[in-house]
Amino acid sequence: MTVNLVLGIFATAVVLTGCASTETAGDLVSTPTDSTSAVAPEVTSMQEVDPQLIAAANLDPCPTGVFAPDAAIPGLPTLTLNCLDGGSALDLSTIRGVPMVVNVWASWCPPCIAEMPLLARAARDLTDQVQFLGINLEDDRSAALQLLADMGVTFPSVEDRSGDTRAPLTIPGPPVTYFIRGDGVIAGRWDGQIPDEEQLSSLLQDYLGVTW
Repeated sequence: MTVNLVLGIFATAVVLTGCASTETAGDLVSTPTDSTSAVAPEVTSMQEVDPQLIAAANLDPCPTGVFAPDAAIPGLPTLTLNCLDGGSALDLSTIRGVPMVVNVWASWCPPCIAEMPLLARAARDLTDQVQFLGINLEDDRSAALQLLADMGVTFPSVEDRSGDTRAPLTIPGPPVTYFIRGDGVIAGRWDGQIPDEEQLSSLLQDYLGVTW
């Protein structure tokens, strides 16, 4: 995918409402709604990717989970997903210790593309306070890596090719963003594109106590 093509898709995102539900903040369970703005491509269980593309994306390593997290504290589901850059697999339920922003996205989703620069900027600015992690949903791995490389997004992502996170996280479609406390509790979520820096700043403050 060329930079011009990415920019073209990005511009299209402005006039599309999203690949998921209408935007709501704070609901830990949202009601799925029909969406016709984008359709997930068919993906195979194993996809070979050019090592040069992985190098071009230059993603940060996936976070390291903690050993035997407290099962009494609810958090992300027990699902082991591969890191998009080919690094070690990660059990989502073991991610504890620092506040996290987890963004569900796909290269075929225009609103996901539209909000990526905002999330990337926040991730860079808050690197010592918040861990950002993407969940790449039902996507082509090469297309996902190319998009991140073209847009300069370096925070890590795991890949969910089969959509295993949809049911436990009540994901009607991307983008969905979760705000997770350091103890692992999902404090809140936002369904749909986060529109601007003001809104993201408010969500970070309300759910994680982080000022941006």
